Amino acid sequence: MVINKFKVFSIFYFFSSLIFTFSIGEIFYNSIDGTDFYRYFRYIEYFKGSIETTSREQGLFYFWFISLFIDFYDQYYIADKWEFIYSSAIQMGNFILYLIGLLGLFIFLKTKKINTTKIFISLSFLNFFPPVFGARLIMKPEMLAFAIFPWILIGLDKYFLNKEISHLLSVVPLLAIIATSKGTVFILIASSLLFIYFNKIRKLKFFDIGIAITIFTIMSYFLYQENLNANSVSMLSHPELESYRYKASFSFIYTLSISDLFLKPFRNVHAGSLFGITFIDLFGDYFNRYWDHERSLFISNRREVVSFLDYPRRNISVIFSIVFFISTFIKGKSFKHSPYTKVYLVGIAILLLTSLGVFGLHFNPNKGDTVKTHYYFFLLAFSFIFIVIKFLNETKQKTHVIFLIFIFLAFSFIVGFPKNYEADFNETLSEKISTTLSCRFVSSYFENIKDLDIKCLTKQLATCGSFNQYNKPIEHEDGYLIFQADEFFQNVNLQDTDGNTVTVTGYAECLHYLEGGYFKNQSVDYVDRTPPVNRLFLYLAMLSIFYILYNSRNSFKK
Repeated sequence: MVINKFKVFSIFYFFSSLIFTFSIGEIFYNSIDGTDFYRYFRYIEYFKGSIETTSREQGLFYFWFISLFIDFYDQYYIADKWEFIYSSAIQMGNFILYLIGLLGLFIFLKTKKINTTKIFISLSFLNFFPPVFGARLIMKPEMLAFAIFPWILIGLDKYFLNKEISHLLSVVPLLAIIATSKGTVFILIASSLLFIYFNKIRKLKFFDIGIAITIFTIMSYFLYQENLNANSVSMLSHPELESYRYKASFSFIYTLSISDLFLKPFRNVHAGSLFGITFIDLFGDYFNRYWDHERSLFISNRREVVSFLDYPRRNISVIFSIVFFISTFIKGKSFKHSPYTKVYLVGIAILLLTSLGVFGLHFNPNKGDTVKTHYYFFLLAFSFIFIVIKFLNETKQKTHVIFLIFIFLAFSFIVGFPKNYEADFNETLSEKISTTLSCRFVSSYFENIKDLDIKCLTKQLATCGSFNQYNKPIEHEDGYLIFQADEFFQNVNLQDTDGNTVTVTGYAECLHYLEGGYFKNQSVDYVDRTPPVNRLFLYLAMLSIFYILYNSRNSFKK
């Protein structure tokens, strides 16, 4: 058996880039600083039982999913580090959705008979694609669209191929989840499906589409009603702030200053330019919500290694964005999937129409953030994948290796590396690393290479603290332990999965009960706010994905 060394390399590089991007996101960014976090945090408060209604218009599914990870991370909860712990929980939840989307992309590309090695290389590029990386950092439901969109495409492709209604019905629960999660996301996905399958729509069987629409309507209705009961606000009503009750002028479409793209690549400077915002925001952080956020560790202690550009990170981002845009319209000699390379333009078009007031007044002329790339990043990701594959099809392996190294260096530079590791920064970084899941993997590197002192947060540390001297338990002659209280120890309430509770008064006793399966009791009055309909649709979505995956199994043999 001949081992394809480059294939092994591509797989290794993919998983390395996946872990690397997750780790630096968890370590250097605080998801609490993400766009609209405190607006959406009401969903988390609702699921914890601290408020009676979310008073928000978006669906429960994504936020309930994230709340499951926050509940799990509560065992590591420390009051003065809650931001870091919740940040890690949010990013882990997004990471799971990201993996689901990656698997969907992998299967979809296999159905298009694309070489496995090229798929792993292209997915490695995607791991470093700034819009995707940014979306993995914040708590916004667009990540749900990334997870689901590829599976919808696989199911629809199967239907158009063999006309079996089961394939069409397999995507209905996925569409219902999207339809009731966020209005703009559903419009973007529906419009993209129309764009991709425009020439095939006439091949739909009226009976099949009738059944699918009927089931979709029923499913969406039940999801909508449960969301409405929890939110007390309909997703059809989206109250806007006074500053957003405007529409863009027609000049918003064509206004563009090339010189200002490089000389003034700053937030709000390009508020009147669709392309100005898009070119700066696509590979960069025009709105300062990710790695250029003032509280982000990405922006701290950057070492400036490029001196021939005024704003090197943003200038390079703009160049990448322009190359990406041009690549959209370059036809490849051996590439036949051009609709996919252009699907992100659907996102731009829909947001442009929104800015122009077609769907009501949702534009702030001082910001122009109605067209921020995050809203359609899942479409950008899809186009980016096919543009990369087009490039891979027309270049040699040596070139692929060079660009894999280049994309790693470029990405690292754009988000804020290399850095000056000074005393104050090291102290802050150590505190952040200690609360992350990544701490187990990266602490030795930072301790040995960067001379940081890191103590990874554990369940024992979070619940019981850390003490070198404490009262040891006394072993009774009958074999059981008699625990002694510690004066320095603050009593902790613990419980097990059966609801049994105990109050521990010493460090040894606390560790003993933790080892026995007990955990910290965060709330005296627990309220189960699990949304039953949304939970049912989580299972239905899993069944749909498994069904689609099973019917795509032949793709792995090619």
